[in-house]
Order: sequence, then structure tokens, then C-alpha cells
Amino acid sequence: MDDATWRTALSVARAAEHCGCLEPSDWPAVAVSMLLEGNEDPEIAELAGLSRQANGWDTEPLVAAACERYGVLAADADESTDLVARLMADDLRARPAAVTAPMIRLLARLAPPDFTSDLASRCFSVEEYLDCGCVQVDPGFEAELRQLPTLRLAASIVEALARPLRSTLPTSQPPHGHHEHQTDNG
Repeated sequence: MDDATWRTALSVARAAEHCGCLEPSDWPAVAVSMLLEGNEDPEIAELAGLSRQANGWDTEPLVAAACERYGVLAADADESTDLVARLMADDLRARPAAVTAPMIRLLARLAPPDFTSDLASRCFSVEEYLDCGCVQVDPGFEAELRQLPTLRLAASIVEALARPLRSTLPTSQPPHGHHEHQTDNG
């Protein structure tokens, strides 16, 4: 793999962090997938050797050094959501989900609490109606999301990066019925 691929992988990982769906404890698995695909950077090797109990104090200096090496800059909310959406589209193309509208369900989780991404906010506003039957959700929107351009990353890297967000999907189709979004007030 070339430098552009590693730049993409690190950019997507940073975007996932920005969106709150990649924790410091997820970095060892991501780094292992990068090592298996041929990355030989010492920071990636050190990240791969960390335990699942790693925290930001352990991972951040290593991730920052790797990002600096590849010129990876911090993305804003919209760009981060777009990268995570493309990641999840790649993951769902490789490993389909057992529920309707998985892209909408996944991206809706990226909207709260600040609702700074237009795409995530749009998904959030549609998600509550996916299983209620009281409103017809545009099936073209989900299809559009699933057809986002590929990141062209190895399947093992996509799976490692997607795993934390993918784990929030229901494992089977939720029952039909209207469910309001929960808020901090009840």
C-alpha cells in the first residue's frame, strides 16, 4: 500500500474519533489491521502492541506522530461525517446488515449532541420513522448513502475502523411501532 492509502486510513480514523465512534481502546485493532496490510511505521507497531485498556494518554502521541508523517489534518464535522459515511458504505457493501436502512441508522448516531453535520442531522430526523410505518421514508436516500464513493481501503482496515459504529446496529429487524428519540429530560 502506498502513502495515499495510509493517509486515507488515518484520516478516516481521525474522522471516526471526531464523530465519537472510535475510542483510544479501538486503536490497537486498527493498528494491527494496518500492520497486516504492510504498514511498517514504528508508531503503528507500537499502537498494535497496546492492550484494549489503552487510553488517550497512550494512543494520542503515537497517532499524532503517524498523522504528522502522512500530513493528516483534523477534519470538521461535515467532512468527518462524510468520511465515516463512506467507511460504513464500504463496510455494508462487504458485510450487509440484517436491518432496513442501516446507513441511516448508523449516521443518525453521529448527529447528537451538537447536530453540526447536515448529513448526520438529516439521518437523525428520518431514523425515528424507519420502523413506525406512520411516515414513508424515502428509500432513495438510503440507496444514495450506500452508493457513496469507496475509500479503497483493505477490507481488514475497513472492518477494524467500522466495528465500533457497526456494533450499534440492531442484530435483527426492530419491531414495527413508533419510538420517540430519548432525550436527557426523559
